[in-house]
This record gives sequence, structure tokens and C-alpha cells, in this order.
Amino acid sequence: MKSAADLQTVVEMTRSIPCAPAILPKLLKLAEGSSSDLGEMEMLINLDTGLATDVLRTANSAYFASNQRCENISDAILRLGSKVLYRIAASTLTGRWLVHPVRGYGWEPGDLCRHSLCVAICAETFAKKMQLADAATAYTAGLIHDLGKFALAYANFTALDEITNRVPDEFATWREAEKVILGFESTQVTKALLENWGFPSTFVSVGYYYQTPSECPDAERKIVTLIHAAKHVATQIGYGVGVDGFYYEPDEAALKEVGFKEEEMDAAIPEILSTIQRFISPSGEIRFT
Repeated sequence: MKSAADLQTVVEMTRSIPCAPAILPKLLKLAEGSSSDLGEMEMLINLDTGLATDVLRTANSAYFASNQRCENISDAILRLGSKVLYRIAASTLTGRWLVHPVRGYGWEPGDLCRHSLCVAICAETFAKKMQLADAATAYTAGLIHDLGKFALAYANFTALDEITNRVPDEFATWREAEKVILGFESTQVTKALLENWGFPSTFVSVGYYYQTPSECPDAERKIVTLIHAAKHVATQIGYGVGVDGFYYEPDEAALKEVGFKEEEMDAAIPEILSTIQRFISPSGEIRFT
């Protein structure tokens, strides 16, 4: 399967997956808005029963709870604040999509979700430390950066097995193998999905350029490089890494340009691990809230 039409087939197949995170761009815009947007945010959350349940459960958890319980989404929004609420939504909606059963890449069930969560946590940590992007935006970008691989696996491409078998002997990177064997790259699928779902250009650029940030236009290169660095560190940590994870080359020029240093990235790993272990149990169970 090598033609441009095959790329469109993959995109069309995966657009119909239940719980696709198409609601996130709207929620992100509202989370960055004013208090007058809270009514619209409440309406969006109430469209998804599972999300509404997660929001209420978190608002009434020991960490956030006061003497009075939240009985409705409106009260929960006021208690949690729009930024915390958006993080819950991003994790819940994207997480449900990413745990859908798939084949390919040597994944165990939930591996892509675990790895994407780790990339998101790394990205959020680096965003706070280096002031390269808003932390919530970086977190979301980490969650959605590799949706094209999920789409390819969901499409049940037997070509993924061919890539797996040929990469060690014939190709230096997984990206090269995709281009030769599929005729396109997983990043092109990610780009198409995010455009179809109405994600802002920042996220589209992350999905398309995160492997090669030096090729990204200047306006969005910092956050793309941030995700590139987060991916590198998350791969080192190891949660949910597929067989493709070790066939990438770091873009040293881009990392240097925005100020990433290997020793500083390594020094952040204990803090990142501590955060990851709040959300991923020793058995691999994912707890988003």
C-alpha cells in the first residue's frame, strides 16, 4: 500500500473511532478565555457522560474537596478552575482513544496511551522549566503527537510487520522505512487527523514535525522541539515504548538552538518519574485523575 489514496483510507478509517478527541480544540479555546465562557464549557463537558463523571469525581476527591460536595458540573468547574479541568478532559478523551485495541509496533494493550502520557508529562515539565510553551498546551501536544501510528495500527496494516522485519538491516530510522514501504509517513497521518478534527496549527505542526524539528517553520519550532526532547526522554524512561521507539535520531541542532542540554534533560528524569508514577501504577494501570 503505497499511494496517496492509502493515506486517505487510513485517515477515513480512524476518524470514525468512538471517543476521538475532537472536542479538545474547543475546550482549549474556552479554557484560555474568560469566566463568561464557563457556561459553554459546562455544555461541552455534559455532552460526554464519561468526561462529566471524571470531572465530578475529581472535584470531590480528597485533593480538591471542601466541606461541600459538588453536585453539578458548573460547581465543579468553579472549584477546579479551567486549566485543571482542561487537563482532565485532555487526558480522559485522548486516553480512551489511545487504549482502543490495535496491532503493530509490538505494543501491549494500552502501551501507546502509557507512552503518550509519559511524553505529555515530560513536555509539561520542560515547558515549566524552560518557558518554551504554555504547560497545558505542551501537555496536550505530548498526548496527541503520535496519533498517526495509532491510526496505522488500527487500520491493521500488514506492512507494519514488513517495516519491523526490515528496519534493523535496511534502514537507519523507522521514518525511512515508512516512506519506502508505505509510501508515506505516520506523521502525515497525524497531520491529516488533527486538521480534520480542527486542532490549532500548533498541534498540527507538532504532529508533523516532532521527529525533525529543524524542518519546522520558525513560528512553532520551539514547541515542536520541546515535544522532540520530551519524546527522547520518555523513550529513555521506557513506558509503553514500541519497537519503533529506538529507530529515531535526535535533532541535535534543533535541541541546541532552543537551549536543551543532555545533562539537564537527564537531571529532570527523577522529577518526571515521580509524576509518572502518580498516574501509572506498577502494574501499568493508567490513572488520569
